[in-house]
Amino acid sequence: MMKTKLSLQSMTQTFKHYDSLEQEYSGTFIDRPLALLLILILLPCFLLNVLLALITKNTVFTVQHKTDALSRKVMVRNFSCGIWVKTAVLIDIYSGKISFCGVPLTHRLTPDVQFCVMNQIKCKAGIFSLYDLHLKTGLTVMTKEQLLEQQLNGNVIDYLALVIKSFMSVALYGRAVMKLKQAKYLSLFGLNVKNSSMKEAVDWITQRPTKHNDTQISFFINVNSINLSISEPKFFNQLSKANALFADGSGMRLAAKKAGFMLKGNNNGTDLLPHLCKSCVKSKQSLYFFGAKPGIAEKAANTLRAQYSGLNIAGTEHGFNKNKTSEQIVQAINNSGCDVLLVAMGSPAQEKWLLEHKEKLHCHTALAVGGLFDFYSGNISRAPMWLREIGMEWVWRLIQEPRNKFNRYVIGNPLFLYRTFFLGLVNTGEK
Repeated sequence: MMKTKLSLQSMTQTFKHYDSLEQEYSGTFIDRPLALLLILILLPCFLLNVLLALITKNTVFTVQHKTDALSRKVMVRNFSCGIWVKTAVLIDIYSGKISFCGVPLTHRLTPDVQFCVMNQIKCKAGIFSLYDLHLKTGLTVMTKEQLLEQQLNGNVIDYLALVIKSFMSVALYGRAVMKLKQAKYLSLFGLNVKNSSMKEAVDWITQRPTKHNDTQISFFINVNSINLSISEPKFFNQLSKANALFADGSGMRLAAKKAGFMLKGNNNGTDLLPHLCKSCVKSKQSLYFFGAKPGIAEKAANTLRAQYSGLNIAGTEHGFNKNKTSEQIVQAINNSGCDVLLVAMGSPAQEKWLLEHKEKLHCHTALAVGGLFDFYSGNISRAPMWLREIGMEWVWRLIQEPRNKFNRYVIGNPLFLYRTFFLGLVNTGEK
């Protein structure tokens, strides 16, 4: 992650070229018309809430006092009673007091960054922000400063897109993310899931073992993993034997939210790998890539070596070996002296392989990473950021491989939601 001073320098240089009228234009020509439209649509609700306040002799509105990321005091209006009481904020948006999308109300920036922003641009606080959007979906690809920089330097189209994505995220994940409970471990569908941020996940992966040859095994579990574990008890037992299970994808966030818990991060392997590479460079640890089709792991390794100076990828081996036994592959991995092993063979084959060979491996951590090498070799393209920001990356995978991914997504996703929200199989709780 980029340090604040570097972010501040970048923001200072970028904001010098920022036209403050652009943000004013966005607020004037998007906020007010959209707020008015929504007020008209919700007018029956507004009238009902006013009537209830008069009948119960309450004030029509209550005011919440908040502070935005620039430490500015902000007042947000709510109805005192009735339904959808928070929709009263539309009146504040229409009157120009706040924006749909603006400076976040959910965190604080450092004084240096606050000074930089406030002296370069004009921007109101907003009920939505790019930071809040990433917080809901668990994305960890940019710092708070970088997210604010990107948001405030966007044009009108970017602003409108952020409004739409924010409304979609509210529909999918709800509004009150900060009110969800937190726990170090969650029991999701009977599996003990480690609730960690991306940094915490990387720290766990790169921690040194307490015993010699005590290899720690970790799996990433997603909607497909849960569906497989329910239909195949043997796979459930395999997942249960891992030293750590990391939650991957929007489906797992929905399941945790169903029980009132918030997942700290979306710990998918594709977003985690850059953080892992940086950590390995810093701690002088090495990686080994095993799996995927011939040439894919090696190509991914070369791409990452070029991207992260000093990264030590001790070796690669594809997963279609007819001339090598598992024992020979394990020996090659051990001879490389690698610290962290990444195995990409697809579920449930990769989990089975790791558990069968755990006692023979000398690395301190081994991860099952699915199709990770395909992404970093360029064999499969990553979903556009706007799809990832609303937790719909699976749509991109389905478009790329409709036949191979049909059962996994078109059938599997609705089945997962049915099991979660209708059959109540989440069986979640704090561990």
